Amino acid sequence: MPAKELLLGLAHLMRPAEWSKSLGNMVLAVIIASYIFNFIPTIPKFVLGFFSVALLWSGLYALNDYTDWQKDAMHKMKRKRPIPSGAVSPIVGLVFSLVLLVVSFAIALLFSLGTLFLICLLVMLTNQLFYTLKPWNFKKRPILDLISGSMINPIFRYYAGWVLFMPFFNSPVLPLLFVIGLQFGGYGLYRMSGKKFEKKQSYKSSVVLFGEKRLRIAYYFALAIASLSFVALCLNSIYLFEPVKFGFLPLEFLALGLLMLLGVPFYKTALKDPQNMNMRQMYWITYAQNLAFIAGMIVLYFVL
Repeated sequence: MPAKELLLGLAHLMRPAEWSKSLGNMVLAVIIASYIFNFIPTIPKFVLGFFSVALLWSGLYALNDYTDWQKDAMHKMKRKRPIPSGAVSPIVGLVFSLVLLVVSFAIALLFSLGTLFLICLLVMLTNQLFYTLKPWNFKKRPILDLISGSMINPIFRYYAGWVLFMPFFNSPVLPLLFVIGLQFGGYGLYRMSGKKFEKKQSYKSSVVLFGEKRLRIAYYFALAIASLSFVALCLNSIYLFEPVKFGFLPLEFLALGLLMLLGVPFYKTALKDPQNMNMRQMYWITYAQNLAFIAGMIVLYFVL
């Protein structure tokens, strides 16, 4: 196997585009903490924390690809992933996964990112092992797949940013509702796109067992809660509610949220008929919009 093909395969296993989910949650947490408790975050510490989380998730994604590669080989899109496509051998993928996980924790320990940060890493690691590995396989079990994949993960991605600078798990409620609602809705629609495949593989997941109409209503409701929570965060800059309990962002951030609504038409098929959405196209649209939102938050923070 050519070295170039192997290196590209390993880079693909890391799924760097997925890092935007951790980056977005962590940036939001740090910005909100900074406004509420009036401090300036240190950029080097944040960068170290982010790479620790990013490498953790790269290791977990690689582990997931290793455990599922035989099934992925039968999926019309996932068969192009590095292991089922033959770009990376299964054993190399497994070793690479373990190396990434070790490096993630090594960064947190060597640079003293804190006990609470390590707890975040451990919770995400444990949750994802339950989600991915036998005999638990939460991703194949109803309700547990939604809780594990779209509620626990975003909470601790967010808290990984929060506890870099705060000594407690004491985030206000509105940003937590925002990240959970956004992830729950997006994750749910993503899982619905694979309903036929999961049914064929005899999964007993939520998308297989529950009616599509009910699930879509739940996902729409979650996305609505996320949108309303972000609006409430911005409006709370005039102190409608207790900032420490509910959180706030300057009112100017509301313009960023409204700007993001311009991308909604691109999600038309994903929202109305998720089983027939173009997953590759949706990946890149979602990542591009997420990065634009993150960039907007950072620019607004430093300008304001």
